[in-house]
Amino acid sequence: MQGSRITKNPSTLMKQLFLISFIFLCFDLLARQIEETTFSYWDKPDAQIYFSKPDSIDSNTKIIFIMHGASRTAEQYLIDWLPLANNRNVVLIAPEFSKEYYPEYVYLMMSTERGRMLKDESLYLTDSLGTLFDYFKAKLKLSTTTYRLYGHSGGSQFVHRYLLLSDERRVEKAAMANAGLYTFVDDQIPYPFGIKNMNVSDERLAWFLRLKGGVFLGAADTDPRHHSLLSSRKARKQGKHRFERGNNFFNDLIKFGVEKNLPFRWRFQTVPSIAHDNAGMSLAASEFLLEDL
Repeated sequence: MQGSRITKNPSTLMKQLFLISFIFLCFDLLARQIEETTFSYWDKPDAQIYFSKPDSIDSNTKIIFIMHGASRTAEQYLIDWLPLANNRNVVLIAPEFSKEYYPEYVYLMMSTERGRMLKDESLYLTDSLGTLFDYFKAKLKLSTTTYRLYGHSGGSQFVHRYLLLSDERRVEKAAMANAGLYTFVDDQIPYPFGIKNMNVSDERLAWFLRLKGGVFLGAADTDPRHHSLLSSRKARKQGKHRFERGNNFFNDLIKFGVEKNLPFRWRFQTVPSIAHDNAGMSLAASEFLLEDL
């Protein structure tokens, strides 16, 4: 049984944020180019995809998907990551799932936030990133057989549900930052708050826990009345605010792993002085996702 908790020193974090700000000022000299494409190679509505490639691609080039939140600002999420991945051998891909066609994106288009299940399985996003991975692997002639995930806020909700409910096994690392609501591995609680009637196999749960995953929480993301925080009765059972809900989710995973005697490889990291801010959380998560690239 493993799992680790990390807290960054505030002064170190401020120095890192200052460095990132300086890099942004010089970014026109350093920047990768952002490219955009409309993806239509599936039986779902089109999705805009923003992506950025390293200067050269070789057999070691990796892919990281960057998942936006309810703001649907995929391009800005990608911009926040560009200086972090500068000189790293990685393709950054930020899909944008529009509110018009994908209103329940964070729930994988499987339910509403209140738990009403949606019947149109053709819109389910459980196969979405695997399909995009195959497309970009072919398009860019990549050799990699795995990919990595990052999500902030609603994007973090998307990522952990995707890991739980898809059949995809090619994810090698995933970082989830400041989610406002979680799907607990509890088969007595209905979706999206738990996995009751979602047919999540024991094998999938074991894979989920042994994945190199990470829960990243801004220590200042503690506003119980934040405008985008779901505050229904069922949501409040998970905690008063995002920081508390994230702690409860991680502790529940530990408890589940102990009860089932399953290996647990996730890490937990608190980021001092950061509230609900993608740029600040991206810095912390990038150290985890890029550490071996």
